[in-house]
Amino acid sequence: MTAIAIFRKRLLSYSETFIADQGRFLPSYRPLFCGYHRDSSGLQLLDGCNRILLDDYSSASTLSKLMLRYGLGGGKRWLAAIARENPALIHAHFFNDGIDAVRIARRLAIPAVTTVHGHDITKHENARSGSSHNRHFFAQIDRVIAVSDFIAEQALAKGCPANKLVQHYIGIDLEKFNQPKLESEQPSLLFVGRLVEKKGCTYLLQAMAQLKQRFPELQLTIIGSGDLETELRREAAKWKLNVVFAGTASATEIREQLARSWLFVAPSVTAHDGDAEGLGMVFLEAQALQTPVVSFRSGGLVEAVEEGVTALLSEEKDVAGLAENIATLLEKSSLRQQMGRAGRERVEQHFDLRKQCAKLESIYATLS
Repeated sequence: MTAIAIFRKRLLSYSETFIADQGRFLPSYRPLFCGYHRDSSGLQLLDGCNRILLDDYSSASTLSKLMLRYGLGGGKRWLAAIARENPALIHAHFFNDGIDAVRIARRLAIPAVTTVHGHDITKHENARSGSSHNRHFFAQIDRVIAVSDFIAEQALAKGCPANKLVQHYIGIDLEKFNQPKLESEQPSLLFVGRLVEKKGCTYLLQAMAQLKQRFPELQLTIIGSGDLETELRREAAKWKLNVVFAGTASATEIREQLARSWLFVAPSVTAHDGDAEGLGMVFLEAQALQTPVVSFRSGGLVEAVEEGVTALLSEEKDVAGLAENIATLLEKSSLRQQMGRAGRERVEQHFDLRKQCAKLESIYATLS
């Protein structure tokens, strides 16, 4: 099978399962994962996959990387190892990795593709509109893949030519999400995400405070860590909320929690620096496990769910609306079940990884 070089500077963060899975499920190509350095947090994601790391081909990989970036001939042995696999193209993930991938592609004389996911294109300091740096990148890249229509609009606004841009949804491996829906005995909410401004967890705690008397047994589990954890813990304690801060969790543990929780609540917002949800893989995972979603209308997550069918949404930072939507679904078990079933059907129809990878190959075919 012909190889596709899948590039990430660091292979591979534990949260980037979607990159590993997309490579594994290509029906007609074999994935060749390429990068500069190991990321020990997610090494197991690439078990059994072919990996070519600059660290393994250079005793001074950081220097080699810099030389490669500035056209000074670095990383020759690493590039030769990739070339021996004869990849059809290089596919990078995230904007800044795409910049490096373009340089590598030119050395290997193959096309370059990059997927833009979210913060890499929405944040104000990233991919600044009209900069000469951006114009050069967009002139050199062969194709830019946006994970949602929202991200496609952001890429166009930052200077990506329309004829190089294509929208393509990343899917999830539905075989990992086949456990039955068994709700916990007491009403339960689940939040999964980094504890940063964009994820909006503070608005969820505010909604919990409004719901406290109406649902005294309601429990919220927060999976994730981040800069705002101390502040969020302080808020939960101040309002005497029934909140469990569970820290980080494995993908298996998250699936188990999603299957038990009555609702998945992740009220994402657009951060002050422009960071916004590109799509939100965990919204797909919740729906796959028949767990209705409650959130805000923000970024690309409105494409991950179907409002009124698989999710209830309110405007960003509308805490009263968020609380009322949670209450509606807590009180109406038949509606929860109906929305849960619809969520599974939506993911099967639009976000099945196997189907989406076949579509991705049709994008590759336009470059061969």
